[in-house]
Amino acid sequence: MSYLGFDVLELNYNRVGPFEERLRRKFVLLNSKTGRRITDEQAPAPASMRPFTWTAIGRDEIAAMRTFLDARRGRAVPFWLPSFQWDLALAEDVAQNQSSATILWVRYKQQMWGTTAARRHLALWSLGDGTMEYCRITEAIDLANYQTETLSLDPVAQREYARSGTVLSFLKFCRLDEDRVEITYPSPHVAEATIRVRELPLEAPE
Repeated sequence: MSYLGFDVLELNYNRVGPFEERLRRKFVLLNSKTGRRITDEQAPAPASMRPFTWTAIGRDEIAAMRTFLDARRGRAVPFWLPSFQWDLALAEDVAQNQSSATILWVRYKQQMWGTTAARRHLALWSLGDGTMEYCRITEAIDLANYQTETLSLDPVAQREYARSGTVLSFLKFCRLDEDRVEITYPSPHVAEATIRVRELPLEAPE
């Protein structure tokens, strides 16, 4: 699957071991040594790094893993990765061909819309059949009722999305964090690799 010209890694990865995510953000510490210390942020958004385990079972899955990793050319070729988390929640059902979605208020407009495109892409994930579709948020409206916000979607919803059965995950623009990824084979028909992924919030397409 591809989105806006880049591959999407639709991999609900193996959640083994402790969960770890690191955020890096360039800033300057202004310290007069006699007054308050102030930080001056040099980047409008932090870059996150998260490792996960990719377990492939059978020849087809192993071949797909190797093909995807080879196509990255180390850290050179970026891709999209859904967070597979319930980042936003629908407040109302979304009908087919609807161009907007009403979500529960989380201050998305104030805190996530921001100056980058890092949180303007969504994966709509239906829990019923596992279908996942992608869209871009073109506008966000805070109704100032502290209950809901409205997001404009492009393209329009390709199907109906039930409020209780749809996960809205951010679609993150990423690259591998290292040029060499080691694949191990616990058995002849199983392959595993620890994939370290770094988000590129300043390079996400508008």
